[in-house]
Amino acid sequence: MTTAITARVAVTALLLAGACAPEAEAPDPPAETPHPEEAAVVAAVEQLFEAMRTGDSAMARAVFHPDARLGRAGEDGISFSSAEGFIGMIGRPRDVVYDEPIWDWTVQIDGRLAHMWTKYAFYLGDEFSHCGEESFQLYRSDTGWQITQLIDTMRREDCFYPPGREPGAEEGADPTPGV
Repeated sequence: MTTAITARVAVTALLLAGACAPEAEAPDPPAETPHPEEAAVVAAVEQLFEAMRTGDSAMARAVFHPDARLGRAGEDGISFSSAEGFIGMIGRPRDVVYDEPIWDWTVQIDGRLAHMWTKYAFYLGDEFSHCGEESFQLYRSDTGWQITQLIDTMRREDCFYPPGREPGAEEGADPTPGV
């Protein structure tokens, strides 16, 4: 046999062997490394909810950009307002704690711009009020991340609850009894 024919036979044999071999499992894709600023973005948003829980309008004001606005997207459209009224409401004396746990978030960052999307549930004291999704836009100023816009949805039906606070779940109870 000539060298060219021998080479073709060898290549054909290798191709056939590869086609008949069991399919190898694809390796898991590498885990994405979080952006180095992600923790700071999440901390800014969590600071807002800590301010709500403690009734501290100064803490809330510190995390909002001076021109920040709030929005609510509902069935009838979207409405916007200045964050200033919300900040004032946070500091008013009240008998119940405003508790808004967030979870299951995603964060995207490019330069000085960040976006955080998260699920939330709102409680007046221990009583569930409503749930939805929130979208935060943030800007990294020279003093840190500031919320420039917060838009949410709000519903009282077909709600989801933060882990461990599902209706009927008791503090410390096993969420999956009998399993």
